[in-house]
Amino acid sequence: MTTPPTAAERPDDTSGQAAAHPVGLTPRASAERPDATPAAAAEQPGGASAIAERRAGLPAAEGPDGASVAAERLDAVPTAAERSHGASATAKRPAGPSAALRPGGWSVAGERRDASPAAAERAHGGSGAGEPAGGPSAGGEGPNGASAVGERPGGPAVAAEGTGAVFPGAESLDALLGDPWRAGNPYGFAAAVARDGRAEFPHAFAERLESADLPLAHVPAGLGGTLTGLDDTLQRVRVAARRDAAVMPATLLSCAAVATVLAAGTPEQARAVADWVHAGRTVAFALSEEHAGSDVLANTCRLEEAPGGGFTLSGSKWLVGRGATAHAALVVARTAPRGPAAFTAVLLGPRELARVRRAAAHPVTGMRGIDFADLVFDGTPVPADAVVGAVGGGLAAAMRGQQLVRLLSTAACLATADTALRTALRFTRSRKAAGAAVAATAHTERDIALAGAELMAADVLSLTAARYAQLSPGTFGLCSHVVKRVATRLTASSIVRSRGLLGARGFLADGPGSVVDKAQRDNAVVESIDTSPLGVLRAVAAQLPAYAEPPQDARTAPQDVRALCAYGEPLPALDHTALDLAARPRDRVLLGFAEHAATVAARLEECGAPRAAELVREVRTALAATVAAAADARRDRARAAGPEPLDLADSGCLLYAAAAAALAWWAHPGRGLYGERADGAGWLTAVLAVLLAHADGRDPRRVPAGDLAPAAEAVTRLDADPQLFTALPVRLSDAPGPA
Repeated sequence: MTTPPTAAERPDDTSGQAAAHPVGLTPRASAERPDATPAAAAEQPGGASAIAERRAGLPAAEGPDGASVAAERLDAVPTAAERSHGASATAKRPAGPSAALRPGGWSVAGERRDASPAAAERAHGGSGAGEPAGGPSAGGEGPNGASAVGERPGGPAVAAEGTGAVFPGAESLDALLGDPWRAGNPYGFAAAVARDGRAEFPHAFAERLESADLPLAHVPAGLGGTLTGLDDTLQRVRVAARRDAAVMPATLLSCAAVATVLAAGTPEQARAVADWVHAGRTVAFALSEEHAGSDVLANTCRLEEAPGGGFTLSGSKWLVGRGATAHAALVVARTAPRGPAAFTAVLLGPRELARVRRAAAHPVTGMRGIDFADLVFDGTPVPADAVVGAVGGGLAAAMRGQQLVRLLSTAACLATADTALRTALRFTRSRKAAGAAVAATAHTERDIALAGAELMAADVLSLTAARYAQLSPGTFGLCSHVVKRVATRLTASSIVRSRGLLGARGFLADGPGSVVDKAQRDNAVVESIDTSPLGVLRAVAAQLPAYAEPPQDARTAPQDVRALCAYGEPLPALDHTALDLAARPRDRVLLGFAEHAATVAARLEECGAPRAAELVREVRTALAATVAAAADARRDRARAAGPEPLDLADSGCLLYAAAAAALAWWAHPGRGLYGERADGAGWLTAVLAVLLAHADGRDPRRVPAGDLAPAAEAVTRLDADPQLFTALPVRLSDAPGPA
C-alpha cells in the first residue's frame, strides 16, 4: 500500500476546536461522565475500511520510501465538494448485478461472482464453494480433511456464529484452510515456501479465499461487501496471511483505491469499484513516481484538459501494486503547478487501462509472485466523469483513504510475526540440550518472552486502532500513523528474535528456517509499501507537540475509551467520508489515557497487580515528558532541524501503544486477555515493561525476568491450545505441536 505520509496533518490547525485533556496534564476525575455514549455525538460514526480489494492486497502506489508532503497543508484542500458527493456507507446495493456503464464504459452486468455462499456464511468466512484447482475435494473438505463448515481436524469443532466466539469468521476461515503444518496442504507453510522460491502468484490460495469472500471484507455491506467491524476484518486477514502474506496483495490490494473512492467519490463511482471487487477485479492505486521518491509534491504525471472534453494523462507511475494485472486503476496526477491542491484523482476503467503501457514487474525480495509494475501514460484519454471528488482534491482524498490502508496493512505484520514465533516455539520444544528441552533454558525463555511481548503490544494496538477508525474516523489520523510504526517496528523485532531461536537452522533453505525467512522478508515489505517509516515519524512529530497544551474542554468519557477496546462488539457503519486530515489534538487514546491512567493504576492495585500499576504510572510520566519535549523542540529552530523531533515521535509511538494496552486491560473487567485468568495483568506487565524499555532506548533484554515471564507463558499457552496470538480467543486448525 503506497501512500504519502500525512505529515501535513498539522497540529497548529486547531480551527477553533476545543482540546480535551492533554497528555501532560493531571487527569480530572470529574471528566468521567457516565452518560457519555460510545461515540461522541459530534463525531460521525464509521471510519474507512481499507485493505482489501479483490486480488490485490497491499496498495503499492506510493514509493517504497513513502511520499512526504511535509510542510504542505492538505487540510486546506476544499473537501466540501468531495463530501457532498461522497458515497454513503449505507447506500442500497441493487438487488442484482448492475448493468450501468462504469467509468471507462465497462459494464459489470453478468460478470459478478456467484452470490453463493449465503450472506451469513460470507460474512463469517464460511463454507467453501468454489475450490481452486488442486485444492480440497468438492465434498467441502479442507486440505487436511476438515469440514468446510468449521470442524477442526483432530480437535473440537471451531466455534461458529452464536457459539460465543469473539471472531467466528476468522475461526471458520482458518478451519476452511486446514492445518498449515501439513506438508500436502496447498494453503500451508510448505506450499507457501515453494511458491516463494518460484516467485509464483498464489492462484489457488487466492481462489480459495475468494470462495470465502475475503476480498469483500473491506467493502461495506451496503455495497455488497462483508465488512462489519474492522477488528473482525483484521482477524480474518491475519489467519489467511499467517500462511502466506502474499495473499494480501493477491486478494485485497484494491483497498487503497476503494477507500479513496468511498471517501471522496460519487455514489456511482462507489458502486463501480464495489462491483469490480465483487466480480473478482483488481483496482490498482497509482500515486508514486520514481524520480520524486518520498516527495509526492514533486510528482510530474499530468492530467490535462482535452480540447474535445475530458482529460488526457501523460507521465508514469512507479511500483504500482498489481500494476501489470489490474483491471482498473485510481491515478493521482498533477492538474496545477504547485501545492497539495495541485493534484486530482481519476478512476480508470478497463477501456482506459487498455491504452496504458504496463512495464515489466520489478523483482522484489518479499511477497514474491506479486507484480509491482510501472504504468506509463502517453496522452491516455480520460472521461470527465472519471474525476474522483473535486479537481484539486485528489491528494487529500488519497491520504484520507490511506489512513485505513495503514491500519489494515498491520494484519501482514501480525501474521508474519505469529508464524515466526509459532515456528520457533515448536522448534525449541522439540530440541534438547543437556537433557532438557531448549525451550526451558533461561536464555530461550527470555527471548520467547520478548518476542511474545512485542507481538502482543502490536496486536492490542492494532485491534484498538481497528475499532477507533470505525468509531471516530474524524480523529483517527494520528492513530493511523502510530499503529503503522509500532506494528512494523515491533513485529520485525519479534521475528528477528524468533529466527535467532532456530540457531543454525535459521539460515538453512529448508525446514523451519525457510518458513521464518519468508515471514521475515514479507514483513519487511510492509514497512515501506504504503507509508515509509520516515513519513510516518514526520506525521507523528508534526502532531505530538499539540498534546502539551492546556485543555479547553474534557470530552473523553470512560465509555468512549472502553468502546475502543471492546473487541468483536458491534460497531457503527463505516463512514469513509468522515475521515479527516485535520491534526487537532483530539486523539482518543492519548486523551483517554491521560484522563484515566490513575483509575487504571488503582484498579490494577485492587486486582493484586502492583507492578503493572507502577508501570502504568511510568507510562503516564513518560508520555507527559515526551510531549513536553516535543513542544520545546518545535520552538527551538536548532532542535527542530535535527533528529530530535523524529526520535521523540518514535518514543511517543511506543508509549502510545503502552497507553492502548493499559486501556485494553481496563476495558475488559472480569475477563483475562491472552488466556490469563480474569483480571490477570501478567501480559500487561510484560508489554509495558518492554515498551518502556524500547521508548527509553534501553535494551529490552535488561527487563527483569519477573516482568517478562508472563509473556512467555502466554504465547506458550496459546500455541498449545492452539490459538492465534491475539487478545481474545481465535481457535486455529493447527495440529498440536511438541509438548
